[in-house]
Amino acid sequence: MKGLSLPKTVLIAWLGLCLFACAPYKANESRPPPVEIPEKFSTSGSPKAYEDRWWVAFEDPALDAFVEKALADNMDIAQAWARLEQATALARQAAAGHWPEIEIATGYSKSESNFSGGDRLGTFSVTTERIPLTIGAAYELDVWKRIASLKRGAVLDMEATREDLESIATTLAAQVAEAWFSFVEQGAQTMLLEEQQETGRTFLELTRLRFSQGLASALDVYQQRQQLAATRAEVPLVEAGREVFRHQLAVLVGDPPRAFEPPARSVLPALPPLPPTGLPSEVLTRRPDVRSAYLRLAAADHRVAAAVAERLPALRIGAETGYESRDFDEIEDLFDNWIWSLFANITWPVFDGGRRKAEVDRNKAIVKEALGGYGQVMLQALQEVEDALIQERKQTDFLKELDRQVNLAQDTLREARMRYANGLSDYLPVLAALESLQTVERSQITAERQLLSFRVQLYRALGGTWTLALEPREGKTEKKG
Repeated sequence: MKGLSLPKTVLIAWLGLCLFACAPYKANESRPPPVEIPEKFSTSGSPKAYEDRWWVAFEDPALDAFVEKALADNMDIAQAWARLEQATALARQAAAGHWPEIEIATGYSKSESNFSGGDRLGTFSVTTERIPLTIGAAYELDVWKRIASLKRGAVLDMEATREDLESIATTLAAQVAEAWFSFVEQGAQTMLLEEQQETGRTFLELTRLRFSQGLASALDVYQQRQQLAATRAEVPLVEAGREVFRHQLAVLVGDPPRAFEPPARSVLPALPPLPPTGLPSEVLTRRPDVRSAYLRLAAADHRVAAAVAERLPALRIGAETGYESRDFDEIEDLFDNWIWSLFANITWPVFDGGRRKAEVDRNKAIVKEALGGYGQVMLQALQEVEDALIQERKQTDFLKELDRQVNLAQDTLREARMRYANGLSDYLPVLAALESLQTVERSQITAERQLLSFRVQLYRALGGTWTLALEPREGKTEKKG
C-alpha cells in the first residue's frame, strides 16, 4: 500500500472545516440576574460582631463540637460527597472525548484441513495457525465544539454539585444549633417546673395551715392541690421533648440515638450582637444554593451548544496497523506480513425526522426552566434574610412584653396573697395569679429559644465562605478549584 494518501475530497473538506471551525452556538456564562436586586436590607448589624463560622459567636463549646462532628459524620454529608465523586467522574468521562480511542486486538486460531492426493499421494492434512495483532486509533475532530461543550457542561455540573454539598452543610449547621438550643430549652423548662412545683408545695402547706386554723376552706386546699398536680403533669411532656431533641441531635451528628448523651445544660446562651447583612448582591454570592442554581443554568446552556453541534457535519479520522502470522516460529516474517491503513470520514445528518432539532428545542427549554429556577432561588434567599431580620426584631419586642407580663404577674400574685391573708378575698384570685405567672415564665423560656432560632436562621440565610474549606473525611473527593 505504498503511497497511500487521504482522498483529495476528504482532505479539502477537512481543511475547509478546520479553517472555518467555530462554535455555532455561544453558551452564556455571564447572564445578568433575572430578578431585581435591592440596594440594601431593612436592617444590618455591627461589622465587628460577624463570625463566618457563625456558631462560635454563641460561645458554647458543646455547640462548636456538635457542629464540627456533624460536618464530619452526618450521613447526608456523606451522601453529598458521594454525589460529588459521581459528578467528578462524569466530568472526566466528558473530557475523554478530546482524546483518541486506541484499541489493541489479538487472537489465536488453529484449523486443520484434509485433502486427497489420489492413489499415489493418498489423503493428507494441513494444519494452519493464525495469530493476528492489530492496533487501531480513532479520533473525532471537535470542529463545532460539541465535545468541548459537553465537557464544560459536565464540569459546571460538578461545581454545582459541590455547591449543593456546601448548601447541605450550611443547613446542617443550622439544624444542629436549633436542635441543641431546643434540647437546652427543655432542660431549662425542667428546672423551672421543679421551681414551680416547689412554689406550689409551699402554697399548699400555707393553705393547709390556714385550713387547720379555720382561716381557709377545704376548697382552697383542693384548688391548690389541683394547681400543683397540673404543674407536675407538664413534667413528662417536657422530658419527652428533651429526649426527642436528644435523638434528633444524635442523628444529625451521625450517632445512634440511644448511645448519644449530650452534656446536661439548662441555661440558654445569650444572643450575640446582630451581624452585618452586607449588600444583597454580596449575600447572593455567599449563598451556595444560589451559586449552584447559576452553575446549572450555565451547564444547561452548554448542552444547548452541544445539541446544536450535533446537527452539523462530524469529521473522524483514524488509523489501523498490525500483522498476521501463520506460525509461532515465523516471527522473522513479521515485517513481510505487516499491514496498515488510514481513514477519514465526514458524516452529515441530512434527515432524521426532526429528532436533533427537537433535542435542541428541549435543551433550550431546560435553559429557560433553569433561568426561572435561578431567579426563584435568588428571591427566596433575599426573602429568608428579610424574614429572619423581621422575626428577630419582633421577637425581641415580644420578649420585652413578656418581661413586663412577668413583673405584672408577680405583682398580681403578691397583692392577691396579701388580700387572701387578710381575709379580703377567697383563694381563687391567688390561684389565678399563680397559674398566670407560671405560664408566662414557661413562655418566656420558649420565646428566648425562639429568638436564638431566628438568629440561627439569619446566619444560615446570610451564607458564608466557611463551606469552601470543607473536605471529606477520607480526603478522596476532589476539592473545588
